[in-house]
Amino acid sequence: MPEDRYGRCEACAKGGRAALRFRLMATPSGLKVKAGELSPKALGQKWKAQLSAYAGHPGAKAHLGLHEAELIVAKERLETIRVAPDLAAKADDVVAALRAAAERTDASW
Repeated sequence: MPEDRYGRCEACAKGGRAALRFRLMATPSGLKVKAGELSPKALGQKWKAQLSAYAGHPGAKAHLGLHEAELIVAKERLETIRVAPDLAAKADDVVAALRAAAERTDASW
């Protein structure tokens, strides 16, 4: 669907599936979310419980840019997490950074 904000196929759009992207940065203590399509408050309110319960292993996707990760969500459910190829070796750190970002109380990144 070319007019769709996320560039989703028709089946994904009808199913309510969307990709929420986040840009991460390296810090001395590990990875940290630098920017995202959601504010930290919105991420915490809507996805905090599902991120803490996420037990999967993020997959690497070539279409993601440098230091990017995305949450694949369907309506009110977290389906999976995808990471850029440069973060594939640090996939567990990416999940930890997303969980830490959901704990933030700031209104912006």
